Amino acid sequence: MLNEDISISENLDEMLARFSQHNECSLLILCKNGRMQIEINGQPHLIETNDLLLCRPNLIIGNYMQSPDMQCHVIAIREHALDDILYMCVREDNKWWEKSQYILQHPIVHLDEWRQEIGLHIYRLFQLYEEDTRSGLSENIRRIFLQAAIYELLCWLEENIVQTPEAEHKQGRQEILFRDFIKLLQSTKGRQREVRWFAAQLAVSPKYLSVACNTVAGKPAQAVINELCVQEIKRLLRQTDRSVKEICVQMNFPSLSFFCKYTRQHLGMTAHQYRSSASSTMCGFRQNYCT
Repeated sequence: MLNEDISISENLDEMLARFSQHNECSLLILCKNGRMQIEINGQPHLIETNDLLLCRPNLIIGNYMQSPDMQCHVIAIREHALDDILYMCVREDNKWWEKSQYILQHPIVHLDEWRQEIGLHIYRLFQLYEEDTRSGLSENIRRIFLQAAIYELLCWLEENIVQTPEAEHKQGRQEILFRDFIKLLQSTKGRQREVRWFAAQLAVSPKYLSVACNTVAGKPAQAVINELCVQEIKRLLRQTDRSVKEICVQMNFPSLSFFCKYTRQHLGMTAHQYRSSASSTMCGFRQNYCT
């Protein structure tokens, strides 16, 4: 859909048309003037000045109408790039599950005056570095700007999502178990990969833990474990100079051959191939900077 992992535009019609046709990227749409009514998953929503709309591929965007004075800024991010950036932002955040669910249910965020100014500065920096032809590092720099924007969004969510005791009480046992599982999983950073180990720590059976994960997240416990483990492996390959053998030891794999088999299965290539192909990563940024 896009020539780069991250790109910007002020042509909302074109970006929404591409999103609906290909649905392989996410859009961040900041309304700078006017208003728009849009269908999201079949429900009408009103977007007004200084509202931010987050369109993930799981959203279905339907009919929309704009006021004549509608102006907006759009940032489009390929899914693999956004997944990498999100992981960097939320891997230490114990409330990331609640925040992600809030965003899925409330894709429109109204920005206060402080975040309006921050958003405009970030967008302007995106413009400058999209026009920059001095080196191949512009994509890396735009990733950093996007990471800063996501941190600001997480701060907004921290301030605006209030979990009352009544809401806690209404949560089902499986949802509470899943939340505790996620916290435990994050604390291991992918170094534990057996469902039975997590089940034992949570005092439930492996089968019940997987049933709870399927109910809450739509995927079994092993799939959730593998997702976090793979993200941590990718981070280590892309953002550190550790050897593959050192990463194997750090991630608590029983042998190098098992680690290589795991990376081929989940990355579609060897660890060495993945590291070599990640030319637009922070690891690549550091190597270029040091030379």
